[in-house]
Amino acid sequence: MNIKIFAISMIMAFTPVAARADTPLPVIPSSYVVDKITQRMFEPSSTSSDLVLLSAHRGYWEIYPENSSYALQDAWNRGYETVEIDARFTADKQVIVAHDFNIDRISTGSGAVSSLTYSQLKQVDLKDRHGKVFSDANGNKGKFLGFSEVLDLLERYVTSDGLGYVVIVDIKTAPGGSGLEIMQKLLDLIAAKNNPSLSKAVVIKINARDAVDLGSVLSRTTYNPNVNGGLVLVENPDADNVKISNYDPNQDVNYGQWNTAPFPIQFEMNQYYRGDGLENYFHYADQQKGFATYIESNLFPEGVATAAGMCCVAHITDPKSTASAPIIPDYRGDPEMAVINPTNLITTDSVDAVGDMLQALGRRNINLLKR
Repeated sequence: MNIKIFAISMIMAFTPVAARADTPLPVIPSSYVVDKITQRMFEPSSTSSDLVLLSAHRGYWEIYPENSSYALQDAWNRGYETVEIDARFTADKQVIVAHDFNIDRISTGSGAVSSLTYSQLKQVDLKDRHGKVFSDANGNKGKFLGFSEVLDLLERYVTSDGLGYVVIVDIKTAPGGSGLEIMQKLLDLIAAKNNPSLSKAVVIKINARDAVDLGSVLSRTTYNPNVNGGLVLVENPDADNVKISNYDPNQDVNYGQWNTAPFPIQFEMNQYYRGDGLENYFHYADQQKGFATYIESNLFPEGVATAAGMCCVAHITDPKSTASAPIIPDYRGDPEMAVINPTNLITTDSVDAVGDMLQALGRRNINLLKR
């Protein structure tokens, strides 16, 4: 062996290796069984369940930038069994993790994610929830994550014998974009890792208007139930199928055909207030699948998810509001809303507070997720 190469090899062998960019925080092993998390997520929900799952919305971002490697790790290290991230296409059709349609609020950059390349997004720094550019104790900045990097991060927590955490990937589209196209890219990136244990720890979430029917998912995305954690369909009160059914779930053919899906299916019902069009779906006796309730928080900066910003402009979260269309009350930030409805998972920015509430109600028995 060349003496110089040997010397370098010896130096590397005895030199502490710096933390990898995708694991800026120490990895605290999980005691949860991934299959138990997803099984609970996709089973019929009940108001009497002794375990409601918690998902940290965009990670744990009290301190760290949302959707960053720091926020994801901090959530898992704190023992939250799932995190929900947001996936978007860049201008060059790469998948970047970002909630907002544009990056002005969350970073030092500017412009729409869909108009910027992956390389351009990687050059900017992330901001924390107060709008301050983030820097850790070592001077490292927070950076946008590619979805492949998220998988690398999650892989550090998932073991070959099935322990780990779960990531829920919320597909965000630009106007005119296809959620199925992004979904296919996600599945390709998952398959490229060639790690079945990792694949089972990923759940994809897509708007029902993009996944038009069961056939469209099976034919366009080659969705394999053996290597993926499951699929969540998002419904809103103004969804076409809800309108067509005149708010009578028994007339909604979409839900009947999804009951035959050969992979785990769950529904995110974006119910804005008690009595809106989706409330009946929570009591749909013919529905073989359960319903997951996901809530947001009015205590955190929501940002703009779409070009029109309808998630944040047309809705308000003041429970006392008497506003009418096009501004309507939005109770998704109220934890009690989730508990009133049958629910088996709550996605929230306020995981600590909601966790304490569930614990007090006897609905946070996390021992059920362990061996």
